[in-house]
Amino acid sequence: MIKLKNQISIQDDYVFGSVMSNAKLCHHLIQLILPELKIQRIEFPTLQKAVQEDPHSHGVRFDVYTEDQNAVYEIDMQVRHTKGLPKRVRYYQGRIDAELLNHGDQYDLMKRTYVIFICPFDPYGKGLYKYEFRNFCVNAKELEMHDGRTAIFLNTKGCQNDVSKDLQNFLHYVDNKDVKNDRYVDELQSYLGQLSRDRKWRNGYMDNKTHMMFHDEDVRQESRQETIQQMITLTRQLDVPEEQLRQKVQKQFKLSDQEVAKLFQ
Repeated sequence: MIKLKNQISIQDDYVFGSVMSNAKLCHHLIQLILPELKIQRIEFPTLQKAVQEDPHSHGVRFDVYTEDQNAVYEIDMQVRHTKGLPKRVRYYQGRIDAELLNHGDQYDLMKRTYVIFICPFDPYGKGLYKYEFRNFCVNAKELEMHDGRTAIFLNTKGCQNDVSKDLQNFLHYVDNKDVKNDRYVDELQSYLGQLSRDRKWRNGYMDNKTHMMFHDEDVRQESRQETIQQMITLTRQLDVPEEQLRQKVQKQFKLSDQEVAKLFQ
């Protein structure tokens, strides 16, 4: 396996989205997660897709959004274990559904939807690598609603034998474990290596970290200095010239020379 110097984790949503912009790699991952579907081809993945009906509604930013002839797939990297994840899935599914039908369309034209959260933690504490949810009747659990909605939580900390070895290897890779002799993981790592050598991508990565500093509700809860320092540490791993990084940080966060010197000491 090819490794980056001071490897940046694919857990970072910008890194994950960038790698999944490769339609072949994205297709492969969806097929690993849903082997029963036999997906022939997906549309070119849309990254950081933003959906907001009006200025007063709660907006959504999907990490990776793609579809094929029969279904829509939304994949998110969820690194924070918050209580609202199940209801976030519900909200995401509702926003996806709202975009699937035009005025006058029949409801049965709606595609199936798969909202997939990749979690570096066990969201339900059962040790499964994959928690898959659909709607069933409470009074007759063998009766499925067949509304076409599926929610999946992938757990990188799984310890059961409930998914394929290939999917386990991918989840171990997300968990920053050393995975050997796996062609797909090698392809992911190789593609990330190509991206990290691209100056435009590195600048985009830095801009994304700055944007998250001001707009992500989870990041806003952390201390400002700690978040800036984390961004500097991550960006250094891409071998961005130190002076370029200093100038970028000072300009974006409106820091004094003294504040910058303290951060870079």
